[in-house]
Amino acid sequence: RAILRNDWDDVVDLILKPRPGAERGYLVRCREEWAKSQDPEAALKKLPVKRCVEGQLLRGLCMHGKKNTITAFGLIPRNNRLMYVHSYQSVVWNTMNCNYTLAATSLVSVGTAHMLSAAEAESLSIHDIVMPLPGYDVIYPSHHVGKGYREMLEADGLDIDSMRHKVKDYSLAGAYRRVVIRPTEVSWIPLVLEDKPGPVFNTEGKYRALRMEFSLPPSTYATMAIREVLKMDTSIKNQTQLNTTWFN
Repeated sequence: RAILRNDWDDVVDLILKPRPGAERGYLVRCREEWAKSQDPEAALKKLPVKRCVEGQLLRGLCMHGKKNTITAFGLIPRNNRLMYVHSYQSVVWNTMNCNYTLAATSLVSVGTAHMLSAAEAESLSIHDIVMPLPGYDVIYPSHHVGKGYREMLEADGLDIDSMRHKVKDYSLAGAYRRVVIRPTEVSWIPLVLEDKPGPVFNTEGKYRALRMEFSLPPSTYATMAIREVLKMDTSIKNQTQLNTTWFN
């Protein structure tokens, strides 16, 4: 959202400032140096690997100066830069989808992209319904759900009616995402493993596991499908704890 607000000093700080959770030691030292000195050259020296996002940004700041942050940010590969704004779209979509129950007059059908009447909604299933990702070229729900979109963006300092950006790459047209996806080609088999990370299994092993196979369309995530099957906690707190265990 800092990118969408054109708050480039905040963009730089959010990427480089110290953060909680487990990270490689050299990244921790790089972030600490940035927080202490705000010196891109000094922080960059803490990175043995400079192709990471932090390294690319610091290289840009060394080359173009701290007053030319847009150009410095441009040294980060385009796909990585776009991931930030697309992630914000997903945060908004997930929040709206979790916080509101869709009424018939606010549903948007796939393909036609228009608001549904109650009669139209009765002929469709939940798998036919989409919610908009925020952007300048989408139709928002017409009642409290649409109001929720507007209020969330306003709280983040954004105008839902002005999603074009002075940098073309960050102008969000928006899109529609299905509320519920049904995986296809689903199969599974229970396994018994000899060791936790090992692929070898037999009926006498010590560890139980489950191997799943399924197909999903673009912009959907296997991790979320697995969460629904295994009832895993995907909160930031739990994932940070798992990362800490892994690095230790």
